[in-house]
Amino acid sequence: MTVPAERPLDEVAARTSFARFRVASIVEGIALLVLVGIMTMRYVVFGGDAWFTSTSPFWEQVSSVWSPIHGLIYMVYVVLGFDLWMKMRWGLPRMLLLMFFGVVPVLSFFGERWTHQRVESDLARRPTIQDQERV
Repeated sequence: MTVPAERPLDEVAARTSFARFRVASIVEGIALLVLVGIMTMRYVVFGGDAWFTSTSPFWEQVSSVWSPIHGLIYMVYVVLGFDLWMKMRWGLPRMLLLMFFGVVPVLSFFGERWTHQRVESDLARRPTIQDQERV
């Protein structure tokens, strides 16, 4: 019984997909830090006696505007992570890890660097369409 050959990756498509993911990672990281700052101002700095009782209508309004914007940014981040995952043909745990990077503040910055290393090592190690064209 023979093992089927691994289908080559499209290096150009993978690098383009990673470039989009890289931008989304940075934007998501910044957006999440802004959201954490807003929530800190709303509930800790200007909060009432109870933990989830806000007495500042300004921070309530800022939170109600920014939260959906951040949610949209995260959804774009997930879609671009899914696109990269598909182009690189990684396993499901890697996709879950890419999504997790966008959930913890600051982790998306480290996750972007880690993902960059994985993309580069996979493109160097695995066959690509461009390798076949160069021969």
